[in-house]
Amino acid sequence: MKYFAVALLLVLAFTCSLNANAAISEIRKDFPRQTASLSATAFLSAPAGNASYLVCVYLSQPGSSNSLSAIVRWTDENSLSQSFTFSAASGVISNCDPIRNLANTSPTVETSGTYHGTYDLFVVGLGFWTTGSQRQGGITEPFANWHLSAGPTTLLSPLGGVTYLIAGDCSDGAAGTLNWTDEVGSQTVTISPSVSGAFIPVHVAAAASLVFTSGSCYLSAVDMETPKAGSGPLTDYEVNLLNYTNVTWPNSKPVVTAGPTTMYVFAGNIAQAPNSGGHVLEMFGDDLFLEILYANTDGVPGNNDGTYATFPIGIVGAGYRRANPADNKYTFNITTAINDYAFLGWGATAKYSAEVDVIQF
Repeated sequence: MKYFAVALLLVLAFTCSLNANAAISEIRKDFPRQTASLSATAFLSAPAGNASYLVCVYLSQPGSSNSLSAIVRWTDENSLSQSFTFSAASGVISNCDPIRNLANTSPTVETSGTYHGTYDLFVVGLGFWTTGSQRQGGITEPFANWHLSAGPTTLLSPLGGVTYLIAGDCSDGAAGTLNWTDEVGSQTVTISPSVSGAFIPVHVAAAASLVFTSGSCYLSAVDMETPKAGSGPLTDYEVNLLNYTNVTWPNSKPVVTAGPTTMYVFAGNIAQAPNSGGHVLEMFGDDLFLEILYANTDGVPGNNDGTYATFPIGIVGAGYRRANPADNKYTFNITTAINDYAFLGWGATAKYSAEVDVIQF
């Protein structure tokens, strides 16, 4: 994108309050052995306040081509109905999406399509809270920051059916391949070398193994067991630009500036209240994924892929923070801008909210 060069040259003009010890809660809802399409079902209780979540869906069905998709629906803080469809051309469906949920409403999941037989659906994820107690008591970290240059290597051999969240960074090496067996059968996924890495759910059946078969990657995993209160292995760095009415570009707000050398997961989204001002908002991320999120005049968030399409709703990725400061792509900043298709600028705009979470694994 032509604006990336501009964004990369930005100098921090001010700092904001960072909440490196913000609270994290766990999401988990299992739908095993389904024999028909699932109607819209809440996968977490309605929060008392507007809240940010990272929602991950694992859907497994027999056969090489998928006939079912999973759809997550929610109401955002502007009272707009939003949805995200998890689908894949073939094989297991394994993906994550950030959402911003309106207080006192519950997000739901459903399946759409046809399939004659059984399938399994697992929803896991994380909730982000600027205050409150940790609810990571059901989360453990079986391995972290392994640099795997040869395979096959057995990473995990669980005693029971377990859903993991896997963070992978193969940006400095060959594509990495993971194999495992779920209740439906043998599965595989390839993590391609990219700046944005990969963050995916993986469900491993009882007595089966998760195997790294080839490639060169940094990998981390957390085991998503039954949610409960208590401390856990994850740390959340947050920047919440909530209910803003003035774009601050070209100033930047830092998210992570001095975190340890380890694996990080990134999630972010932006939305604005519907307006007639003609402003399209954008959010830049410096030194991380070089992605742009935008929100159009109808308040619809999306990922700017050059055509202003509305897919996906947010940005999710992962990467290993190097020890070398010159190669530290996890010194990450965000900035917002107005793009009216003619120029990039700043100033008064309709009310908008942008949320960024970087989770230290």
